[in-house]
Amino acid sequence: MTKPFVRRMIWVCLLALAGFFIIVRGIDTILYDQQTAHLQSVYDTWHDLGGDTTQTKVFAEDSKTTITVLDGTAKTTRNRIVQKVVDNDRTRAGHGNRVVVNGTKEQVYIGRIGEVFIGVWQPQASLWRTAPAWGWAFTVVYWLIAGGFLLWLWRRHHYWVKHLAHMTANIQRIRHGEPVTPLILTPHSPFLPMGEALNSANSAVTHLRHKVALRQASFDRLIDHLPQGVMLIDADRQVILSNQALGTLIGHPVAPGHHNYLDDIKTYALARMIEHTFRKQKNHHREITLIATQKAVDANVISLAPDDQHQQVLVILYDVTFLRQVERMQLDFVGNVSHELKTPVTAITGFAETLLNGAMDDEEARVKFLQIIYNESTRLTQLINDILTLSRPENEALTLEAVQPKALIDEAITSLAQPIEEKHLTVTNQLAPTLTIRSDAVKLSQVIRNLLNNAVFYNRLGGQVTISAQPDETELILTFQDTGIGIAENDQERIFERFYRVDKARSRHNGGTGLGLAIVAEMVKQLGGEITLKSQLGLGSTFTVTLPVN
Repeated sequence: MTKPFVRRMIWVCLLALAGFFIIVRGIDTILYDQQTAHLQSVYDTWHDLGGDTTQTKVFAEDSKTTITVLDGTAKTTRNRIVQKVVDNDRTRAGHGNRVVVNGTKEQVYIGRIGEVFIGVWQPQASLWRTAPAWGWAFTVVYWLIAGGFLLWLWRRHHYWVKHLAHMTANIQRIRHGEPVTPLILTPHSPFLPMGEALNSANSAVTHLRHKVALRQASFDRLIDHLPQGVMLIDADRQVILSNQALGTLIGHPVAPGHHNYLDDIKTYALARMIEHTFRKQKNHHREITLIATQKAVDANVISLAPDDQHQQVLVILYDVTFLRQVERMQLDFVGNVSHELKTPVTAITGFAETLLNGAMDDEEARVKFLQIIYNESTRLTQLINDILTLSRPENEALTLEAVQPKALIDEAITSLAQPIEEKHLTVTNQLAPTLTIRSDAVKLSQVIRNLLNNAVFYNRLGGQVTISAQPDETELILTFQDTGIGIAENDQERIFERFYRVDKARSRHNGGTGLGLAIVAEMVKQLGGEITLKSQLGLGSTFTVTLPVN
């Protein structure tokens, strides 16, 4: 029990005790008034009888009283008491008085006739003297009622405390998102409105928490699937939010839980941007290169500052490595195209100018120069055609038809008969004549011709070229294997770039434009396939093309 309740119970007990004595005192007062009225009536009757001394004793016995007459000197104890009462003027005649006679409490009514005082005596009436049985019955009933009231108070207190504790516990459970304990209330319970309000609050909070959880889950999925790297840092420099893209950019997964952002951000330029944003509360934006991965990123560091204590910084990293590579490829492409176009144009211009300046009169020189002009113009035409091929959009519609790869390979071998014969190459076409796929014949022919050109022009004397196939129900794997000069490992990653040559001098000597393998990669991509390379210097190269059958 609580101290306030104990104090309350003590006060109730004290009030009950005081009430008991007040009631008993009230009963005694009533009895006093009734006894006074009785003694007065006895006096009046005695007075009406004329105060006959002979009849006084008989009358007193009949009325259960004692009658004394004080008409001079007080000789008896009762007369002395009457005399004392009258002398002290403690009360006027005609009123009842409580006195003690020989150790016994009595009540006396004093009447007066002239100078004579008449006392009518009777033992003092009280609850315990007059009706002791009723006194005990009253005491038992009173304290039973008082005890019942105390028990009711205790049970009521226990009821309130129990229900309040239950509801308080439910409020704490609602606060912490835990399921509440059911509370059964009667229709007349004082806690019914509070219980209903608590249930409504629990339903509302549960619904709100569910919506918040769904939104948080959606937000987390959105952040995790963003291509940009995202990191949110609080005022204590602790990471409170990050995504997978950020881990990819910085080179390692971001640890879960709160931790210092410097555990992840190792690039000084980015860390400096974050610190400046915290101190100056201004956004910063620049392009930097991350040390761990050497990725170029467009970094935005944004200040989210509702106040100094709750300041946050949002870091957004956008990977621009591919864009920078594309820009470099574009610059390289423009430079290479300019160089490749300039070489044949310069040759054509130079030899044409030589012919115009008098060389046409020399038959041998004229034929030689015209042949050079023709060769260079042919090379220029091939270069322009290759550039136009690469400039076609990727989503260009395919012309699908039944194609026999062996026939396309045989045609390509026939067109390369002269260089094959000059190098004494052995070209083997292992494809079955009946092998048929559904594809774009023009694009597939470009793939086959360019791969065979490479296999022939970069092969050694007396070398071999083998074309094989591994068909199944879903795809066709074409393999072009040669015994040529091979490609170094550091060049294999760039071999499919436009105008990239492993040996530029030898490529130009062979009449190549540097676009053959770039065209192959583009055509294979448009046909829905893929191409891979395995090569070793001095041993040859193997190009593998995987194409869908349909």
